Amino acid sequence: MTPASTRGRKGRETDEAFRQAARHVFAREGYLNAKISDIAAEAGRSVASFYNYYDTKADLLIALAEEFHAEATQMAALPYRSGLTREEALRQAVAGFWRTYATRRGELIGIFQAAMLEGEFRDRWLKMRAEAITRIAAEIRRAQAEGYCPGVDPVLTASALSAMLEHFCYIWLGQGGELGDIPFDDERALDALATIWVKAVYWRP
Repeated sequence: MTPASTRGRKGRETDEAFRQAARHVFAREGYLNAKISDIAAEAGRSVASFYNYYDTKADLLIALAEEFHAEATQMAALPYRSGLTREEALRQAVAGFWRTYATRRGELIGIFQAAMLEGEFRDRWLKMRAEAITRIAAEIRRAQAEGYCPGVDPVLTASALSAMLEHFCYIWLGQGGELGDIPFDDERALDALATIWVKAVYWRP
């Protein structure tokens, strides 16, 4: 696989074409059913060209996961720098993850599926998740120092909230919502999700 830093403009454009194509193919076919030939055809490139950039579709998914992780991290941090109350900043951080997931639906479907089956990818993704859980746990500890949520384990709570967030986004944004009579409503779903997060952290006995 050619390092991104050594590619010229045309090489970076080709790499981005493969990434965009993978997002569309993963969203349409699912990661498990997607073939490298499908991604190459979507990108308008040859299969041989694909292998100049990635050894496997898992390598491509890891690159997309790292891109998502960096964007989601930035979106989560922004509200805390803008003078909002901690409760409102937390709501906005959750909203930032939701909106990032919505724009990167393809790779997140791929991440969810690949993490269940491919050990190497699962380990890389868990390492990325661990960084997020560490940040969330730190926020819980700050809340505890102010008298909120006494007695809860910050790391376990962060893990539980993170898992809920990821799976809820997968069901509603990746799969179009629950079956039955629950209509998809983006704002109501986001409000429910953010409210659960805020109430899980900012409560007093």
